[in-house]
Amino acid sequence: MRVRLGGALGGVAALALWPGALPAVDAATPHPQAPQARRPPQVEMVQAVGCVEQRTGNSWWLTQASEPEVSPPGVFNQVQVDAVLAALALGTREFELVGVADFLDAEGLLATGNRADFTSPDQVNATGELRQGRTVLVKGLLIEADGVSRVNLTTVVGLAERCG
Repeated sequence: MRVRLGGALGGVAALALWPGALPAVDAATPHPQAPQARRPPQVEMVQAVGCVEQRTGNSWWLTQASEPEVSPPGVFNQVQVDAVLAALALGTREFELVGVADFLDAEGLLATGNRADFTSPDQVNATGELRQGRTVLVKGLLIEADGVSRVNLTTVVGLAERCG
């Protein structure tokens, strides 16, 4: 007698009928996709206020910056921005800004790395919030290594056109 297994589950049924085709499962073995305990983040998401400075070599810095404060992920809402403006206080910290291309203007984005090779001027998606001499509120991942503090940007909000 010949049995034909068809449909999407036919192959699974055939494997189930083949002796030794499926490995034995120990009840104590956790399911491979079972939720695991979350590791604490390796770096913190922070926010800080400061002045934008472009230095030689097309590097961008946040100077006269406030101490970084731990911040939840996501963009700022207007209430958060208003609270920062009400308590606006610059500081003495400096952070090298990384991941800046999306926060420059279109020309700045296209001049970053090899972006012009795969982005045309009519496709540029840049906020233009990061400009020389401007006071900004930034959010990103704080990276402190090799004696330099960096913020890998996720959000930039312009607060004032001039710093100070």
